[in-house]
Amino acid sequence: MIRSLGRGLDVLSLLNKRDSASAAELARDVGAPRATVYRILDTLRDKGYIYQHASDGRFRMTLKVRTLSDGFTDEDHMANVSHPYLSRITKKFSWPVTLATISGIDLIVRENTDQESPLANERFTIGYRMPLLRTASGRCILAYMPKTRRKVILEMLAKGDSKYQQIIDQRGTLEKAFKKICADGYSINHRSRRLSDLTAISVPILTAPDIVRGAVTIRYARTVMKSTEAVNLFLPDLQGAAGRISHRIKLHIERQQGREV
Repeated sequence: MIRSLGRGLDVLSLLNKRDSASAAELARDVGAPRATVYRILDTLRDKGYIYQHASDGRFRMTLKVRTLSDGFTDEDHMANVSHPYLSRITKKFSWPVTLATISGIDLIVRENTDQESPLANERFTIGYRMPLLRTASGRCILAYMPKTRRKVILEMLAKGDSKYQQIIDQRGTLEKAFKKICADGYSINHRSRRLSDLTAISVPILTAPDIVRGAVTIRYARTVMKSTEAVNLFLPDLQGAAGRISHRIKLHIERQQGREV
């Protein structure tokens, strides 16, 4: 990275964490000569990303900084912060772990450890779309979302694909399945694949009792262990990862709201 660009990003990062800062404070914390920091500040001010308050001479960010994150969604942020937690599970158990969210009526892979897992028989690319009702992640997210939103999604699924109509017509059976997922704290799904039968276990990422952001899922070969053994083995780590990701999301939301006040 060009050194001046790196220092410029460091300055923006520090100002993002603080209400304001002086040039001397920024030079000290960035570890750069004050003359260098002044040149960076002059450039950022000329471009409209910061301003120097007349009363105290301290530098603050302007609203234009938000344009740097246009197109960067909460899902993108969640994917960015999730990888270390997913990777930790894969390092411990070797099986691939995925973070997925709902977009419209599809389930989308936002992050995974497929490339890190020596046991991943199939590797999904980031952005890969999967059917909601045929995945542990999709069923898990649907189970934890408010009924009104779930009803809309199920109706859209039925209209868009006739093969879902029979499943959705059995609404009572489906709702019982969703209640069981919420009671258990996880969703489980078995799939027959060409190389081996796979089982997926998913837990929700919740930032409030009625706000589900996505799901963390582990996939393993069904022949390796019984479902009860797998749940006992994997569930604590899955829930721990989901909880940490949720905490990071809530901190991100609080920071965003703080800027808007």
